Amino acid sequence: MKIISRTICIKKLVIGTLILGVCALVVYNIRDLVFGTPLQVVAAKDGSTLNDTFLPLSGVARHARELLINGRTVAIDRAGKFTDAIILSPGYNIVEVALLDRFGNTETRTYHWVVETTPLVAQSAGTNYQ
Repeated sequence: MKIISRTICIKKLVIGTLILGVCALVVYNIRDLVFGTPLQVVAAKDGSTLNDTFLPLSGVARHARELLINGRTVAIDRAGKFTDAIILSPGYNIVEVALLDRFGNTETRTYHWVVETTPLVAQSAGTNYQ
């Protein structure tokens, strides 16, 4: 009697573990639907002042259907990684990175940078030119 009871208990434990594992797998696979697709952008710190007009951008956008930087589509590899670069104007710049995932959700990040470039015109301290 004890052997049959112990066998039934082990079977219930194994079946319960399998059901719990399947539920955990389902929750793991739908997490982007529930919480939204994560967007990670690697660039200069938001609000910083830059000396160069060339700014490389890279990051990860898993499960993204489309990634836009200032309205321009950027290629994403199978792992969700992207690499791009933008040319900033001297002065104040606003860059928008938008993601559209396969569920129709969007996530937008807006970055603000100031570019201070050195003048490209030759200047002389002693002579005034007109």
